[in-house]
Amino acid sequence: MESFRKLLLANKAFVQDKMSVDPHFFQQSALDQKPEFMWIGCSDSRVPAEEGN
Repeated sequence: MESFRKLLLANKAFVQDKMSVDPHFFQQSALDQKPEFMWIGCSDSRVPAEEGN
């Protein structure tokens, strides 16, 4: 199976698990979230998060 498919299936399982315990988990979590912007950074584990270009 392709890596991205595994990732998506694992994410779906995570969501289902959270929803089975608390159906309002994501709605409640979203109430506290008010991001001004979305940051997409490097996922290379060899590069510390505080290192920039």
